[in-house]
Amino acid sequence: MNTEHLVYILEAYKCGSVNKAARNCYISQSHLSTIIKNVEQEIGYPLFHRTANGITATPEGLIFMSHAEKIVTERNNIQKIPQSMSESDSLSIICARSAFVLQCFFDYKNCFPNLNRTHDKFLEAGLRENLKNVVAQNCRLGILVLFEQVIPKYMDLADQYNLEMTVLQRSIPVTALMSKSHPLANSSRVSLKDLTGYPFIADAHIDPDDTLDVLGLQSHTDLLYICDRGTIFDAVRKGNYIAIGISIPEEDARRMNCVCCPIADGAPMAVALLHSRTFTLRPREKHFIRYLTDRLHKRYSG
Repeated sequence: MNTEHLVYILEAYKCGSVNKAARNCYISQSHLSTIIKNVEQEIGYPLFHRTANGITATPEGLIFMSHAEKIVTERNNIQKIPQSMSESDSLSIICARSAFVLQCFFDYKNCFPNLNRTHDKFLEAGLRENLKNVVAQNCRLGILVLFEQVIPKYMDLADQYNLEMTVLQRSIPVTALMSKSHPLANSSRVSLKDLTGYPFIADAHIDPDDTLDVLGLQSHTDLLYICDRGTIFDAVRKGNYIAIGISIPEEDARRMNCVCCPIADGAPMAVALLHSRTFTLRPREKHFIRYLTDRLHKRYSG
């Protein structure tokens, strides 16, 4: 079985259409149809139901797709081995959107510059995208900022994909970020009930049960879904929206004319690290993790 054929079959599954998948893969529809037919003959069961509206996976096909995705991911990882060896001093990080973690990354680079001048990488994404990128080894380290009560869920997911997940800091207070002109801005702390009366920002790349359900805000009537940190800050400053998360650096809050108010009855948050169990952490990665852990302890412990 050709692993490239698995890529084509997965694309057909995602598109629900052989014709569309063939276009995306730059091959003919007849060629893709033949590939699917040959693979089905080889494995001895159908992968798809064919209908006038397209294709859907059979029950056996769904299980096949799960295994095929893992095979393709590992194939890609094997192909990236030379690249990973040549960038032995670089930091390759994907992180949940967090101004505090990003500031720690910049501070680390200033204090401990990379003398070998290899390129560092810092991406931001939602929790599941974070995990997917570490699985695919697009980034070597993943940093999750999440509510403590969903940690078991992501521990299970990490284990399924042979990832190591380590909690770096627990018991981080959740805060509400708002403009200084917001009616709640002068409060020393706010409650979840207070938030229901104002426009609220939800991260479009994070499952609602990981955030809104935890806060009891799943039925909030004025939600704005946003998927990048810059737009979140603009919505807070210009649209009088409220965003939630761990507190941002004081300098950033002053520059944006915003405040972070603790949510008195909010669930605690945590910061966790993800990396593949198939490789050993490099010295610079270990050093950065110790640095970040120390910064988290100093800010949020005690």
